[in-house]
Amino acid sequence: MLASGSLVNGRFRVLRDFAPVANGFAVAQDLTSGQLCWLIQIALSCSAAQLTEALERHGRFGLGVSGLARPLASGLDAGSGFVAFAAPASGSVAEVPSSAWTVPRVAALAARIAAALAPLHDQGIAYGLLTPELISEGPEPEVLFGFGVTALANTFGAPGEASQLLSPDLRAPELRTTLQPPTPASDLFALATLLRNLLPPEIPPEIAAHLARATAPDPHSRPHDITTFTAHLTRLSPENANANVNVNVNDLPLSVPVPMPVPARALPLSPPPNLQPLPPGTPTMPRASLLALLLVVSGLALMLGGVATAFIYATRHAPPAPPKTASAPYLAPPPPSVAATPEPSVVELPPLPPEPEITPHPARTRHAPIVAPGAGLSSFPDDARAPLPVLGTEPIWGTRNAALTWVLFGDLDCPHTRQAWRALEAVKLSFGDDLRIVFHHHPLREHPNALYAARVLAGVARVHGSSAFFDVLHRVLQGEASLTAERLRAELDAAGYGASKLADLAAAGEPQVRADLQLAGQFALRSTPFSFLNGQPIDGERTALELEQLLRDEQRSATWLSAAGVSPAMLYATRTSSNLIGVGNAGESRSCAPIGKSATRGPADALVTLVEFSDFECQYCKRVEPTLKALLARYPKTLRLVWKDYPLPQHKGAQLLANFAADALRRGSVSGFWAVHDGMFAQADALDDGALGALAGKAGLDGALLLISAHAGVHDAAIRADMRLGQKLGVNGTPTFFANGRRIEGALPLEQFEALIQEELRTAQRIVAHGTPARDLYGLVCD
Repeated sequence: MLASGSLVNGRFRVLRDFAPVANGFAVAQDLTSGQLCWLIQIALSCSAAQLTEALERHGRFGLGVSGLARPLASGLDAGSGFVAFAAPASGSVAEVPSSAWTVPRVAALAARIAAALAPLHDQGIAYGLLTPELISEGPEPEVLFGFGVTALANTFGAPGEASQLLSPDLRAPELRTTLQPPTPASDLFALATLLRNLLPPEIPPEIAAHLARATAPDPHSRPHDITTFTAHLTRLSPENANANVNVNVNDLPLSVPVPMPVPARALPLSPPPNLQPLPPGTPTMPRASLLALLLVVSGLALMLGGVATAFIYATRHAPPAPPKTASAPYLAPPPPSVAATPEPSVVELPPLPPEPEITPHPARTRHAPIVAPGAGLSSFPDDARAPLPVLGTEPIWGTRNAALTWVLFGDLDCPHTRQAWRALEAVKLSFGDDLRIVFHHHPLREHPNALYAARVLAGVARVHGSSAFFDVLHRVLQGEASLTAERLRAELDAAGYGASKLADLAAAGEPQVRADLQLAGQFALRSTPFSFLNGQPIDGERTALELEQLLRDEQRSATWLSAAGVSPAMLYATRTSSNLIGVGNAGESRSCAPIGKSATRGPADALVTLVEFSDFECQYCKRVEPTLKALLARYPKTLRLVWKDYPLPQHKGAQLLANFAADALRRGSVSGFWAVHDGMFAQADALDDGALGALAGKAGLDGALLLISAHAGVHDAAIRADMRLGQKLGVNGTPTFFANGRRIEGALPLEQFEALIQEELRTAQRIVAHGTPARDLYGLVCD
């Protein structure tokens, strides 16, 4: 708990701890400026630089999101992390008297919170600090304080630390029983609980039922969208529904109860004369009022007479309409080459038919945020000098710091380009800031509408920017219908760019399309789609799963190079030079072989990890054993060996031996496994049950129990998992090795192994020198 009067970081003096349940929320004074702050303290295991970097990175997800308070300061103090936010003058909702809350006021507050939360949830971020002490209702634009603190707790805190920041009554049931981070479903639970605590005890049953659904024990039973939830709460407000009033609490001071308008049914008004007879003796209307009424009635009569006269005159004297005008609405729309495109206000286009559902591509109606979370410049100057240049003038989705750049040449009327784009949108959602997409137009002659569509969309990018381009691109590539001028106009209208004429957009985009076609010609591209992943050519479309595998493989190589000292500015050019033309710093292709629960030899923080896929009946595996032992002896502190089972089908006893060794690992730990492993490879004769039992006895294990498990195939599932991993990595024989992800095949001589290990050691030492801890080094390949 932050004790009153204590100093944090020598800068913030704690005035009072306002959330003792959540331990670590306090009102403090910034001694450098004198302003009041809300201070949050959490237990973190990181450096001050890591804390600052994490806050800045997470803060990029909130760019352009209204209602989020930005951190004033952060750092470490006495082993704990802290984040300070400038406290608003209006205070928090926790300070408002309970009697001041009404349903419309609570609904208005919920709408403000949802406006801040919804964009974060769309990007897969749970807020996680929905506590009344960190929510402001006042006139300030900020409503949510504590943004980014949950991310710090997830990254640097103990498991479940982020969920513990919430008080128990606001914590969703799933966060009370397991150590998991908050989710959008738990955010909705916390918000609904907070709103129910603010509301008076007696509320309409429909509102109580709506809040009960949001606080259901099962997260899947809660509403899925926080904006819809709060909008429905506003509609259910009895005052708003019956009196048709809108209350803006932002215009009201927080320190006093909000005076709500009196509902119409309670207003002390006399009933109108036409609703009930006047009682005897009621005074009649004054003469002045009668005169005013007479003037109003006369004016209405004159106005109606004038309108009627004008209508009759227009009907009798209207010239006959020429035939061309009468048939204009039924004329076919002009071809794309016609310069004068009809404006929507003159000719209304018919609605497009419903677009067919594309089953293999679930991401057809949803994609990653068009404005990437890490908003920033889209290219480095060095990218323009790469073998496949990225100039920065093309439509680019993502930032220049991305480790992966996907350059797509596509035809907007090509069905294969549509499939490729839908899959690419799906993986963009997963990779986020790590993936940058560059689009080039390559309209083919066999698609008559493709060239004009390319010019129009290139014009959208030129006139309205890349964000608008990818918004419209997403829309036009969902349907299967050809991109006629009518379809383009309809999609532009739907996207909010209907004011731009097609002809003007096509003229603006024509130079970019010409440049794209010239670039495609330089690489002799003849079909679409054609892509380059960091320069690696990829012909045709791929499924989302295939794309993800391609991206993961390239990501490992790019990340390894980056950790070894290649600057972000040179990463794209370096990888493109290697992948496209085979020159420069290649950054060898690396494959992820996760260690999992496999047996290992050597230190956990070794700079080189050698993963071996092997077979106990394979003679080449037996032949390489002395080499492996010699390597472990030469590099006792920098080499780790990992065993993976890969029993070949032609070796009839290999599966049994793999089960026997796996059971030795289970019963005798790692030392038991390696004792049995060494004994089996050292055995000259056939390994029958008697020989295996003797090996187990020498290792201090019960051979009978191991044989029972081996013959029962207890570890078949784990062995099959190793084999599936090997097949995924392209293993087709034993022994096969991966040294920090680099592939080595066969029982090579000691000198060849050592040359590769020495090379990997030098690279690993550079990576560690750049700040990566040795224990995390192998994670660059597999994480």
